Amino acid sequence: MRYLSRLKSAFLVLGLLPGIIALNGCSTTPDSAQMDETKAILKEAHLAYNKKAYKKVFQLIFPLAAAGNDKAQYALGYLFYYGLGVEKSEQQAMHWIQQAAAQGNRKAKKALIPNQ
Repeated sequence: MRYLSRLKSAFLVLGLLPGIIALNGCSTTPDSAQMDETKAILKEAHLAYNKKAYKKVFQLIFPLAAAGNDKAQYALGYLFYYGLGVEKSEQQAMHWIQQAAAQGNRKAKKALIPNQ
């Protein structure tokens, strides 16, 4: 359970927005049009998050996360961890954070480091 405490602390420090809005290299494919679309969706999710429209954030980022976008996976884990727009689920949170970490997402990796 210590790692969950660490995960919660990391979320508080790192926040959701940097995780979903770092726009360089957002897509898992090199296709420029797809990258532009992914950036636009992440930007829209960012705006929805600022308006506390968490269900809309979920609707926007879930397809990206399912398609393998590490930033969307990290953000989706955050939503599940805190129950924002979805039913709170530490199991789902860990699943999505681990998916993002497996792709090299630094914030996700840091969130998974247990307390020393």
